[in-house]
Amino acid sequence: MNTEILRIIEGGLTNDKRKVVSYSNKLADRLSQEGDTVLASCIRKKIENANMQSGVVADALRNAPLDLDSRLQIVEVIPPAGTTNNIVLDPLTQSQIEEFINIVQNSAELEMQGIDIPKTLILYGQPGCGKTSIAHYVSYRTGLPLVLARLDSLVSSLLGSTAKNIRKIFDYVRDFPSILFLDEFDAIAKARDDQKEIGELKRVINSLLQNMDTMPKHCILIAATNHPELLDRAVWRRFLQKVEVGMPKEEELADLIRLFCGKDQDKAVNQILNIKGLMTIFEGMSPSDLKNLFDRAKVKSILAGQKDISISHLLFSVFELQDGEKTEDKYIIYLKSKGLTQRVINELTGISLRKIKSLTSNK
Repeated sequence: MNTEILRIIEGGLTNDKRKVVSYSNKLADRLSQEGDTVLASCIRKKIENANMQSGVVADALRNAPLDLDSRLQIVEVIPPAGTTNNIVLDPLTQSQIEEFINIVQNSAELEMQGIDIPKTLILYGQPGCGKTSIAHYVSYRTGLPLVLARLDSLVSSLLGSTAKNIRKIFDYVRDFPSILFLDEFDAIAKARDDQKEIGELKRVINSLLQNMDTMPKHCILIAATNHPELLDRAVWRRFLQKVEVGMPKEEELADLIRLFCGKDQDKAVNQILNIKGLMTIFEGMSPSDLKNLFDRAKVKSILAGQKDISISHLLFSVFELQDGEKTEDKYIIYLKSKGLTQRVINELTGISLRKIKSLTSNK
């Protein structure tokens, strides 16, 4: 059995899927012979599901629609991937998303009860707050591939082609169970009374409405926008659930910090959460901003030969995002303006207490 496990690990590390599948089947056979039929059945089921999913995605990629003008694919098919631990939402938003997932997962039972509702969800809010991550999360939870519409090739320069491309995308997702994800939705769903737009926009909206109204029951649509106020009201009404994705509050901020710090970073997490005033540094940041910030701090720490995330590197990464001149004096004044004491600034940055006092005593 140990041989099979080692070969499976080798296959995983070298991205050799055939080796993983082959030795997983051998492991399942050996477990069956030894009487562990439950685990053997689980292994075979995992292999079967993976083969089925990869086959569906491969077929979908071969038949992906093209824009006639550019000859570029107008969709990207992304297999479901991830975990339930890589998304942080406030309780209300989490509840709304879970309700939508339950509707998708129990759609057959709802139809048997005579309840026929569209499986449509629109996410709106400021940039970087996790709308795209939610779409991937729904894909992972439902086991359905995400069909991402590529707006750079969807919106065509040829008159009438954008509306045709929209039709192609909806026709495409009719053929296999999937989730159609229209990001930056306002680019194709802007209000038809916009005086700056021309007749082409009205054709696009009409095409969008017609295709949404004739979506088969198995089709799922998720849209995302940073500008809900720009959307055509008729399009807005087509969505079963409308979920605002807001900026993280204190509790979600703490969870995001734990997530982005990563494993074995308890020291850094405890410092951030427990040192008075340090959390205020991160207030008003989106999840996307936070991830970029922690990634930058990790890079600085690794290049400095440090195993742990340095709070000093993290604070300076925040300071680098601010406008204006980047000097040590400005850095000290910035940290003091966020509520950090002179002693804490000294301990976290290594800057002399005398200099900190001289710059901040009257601040």
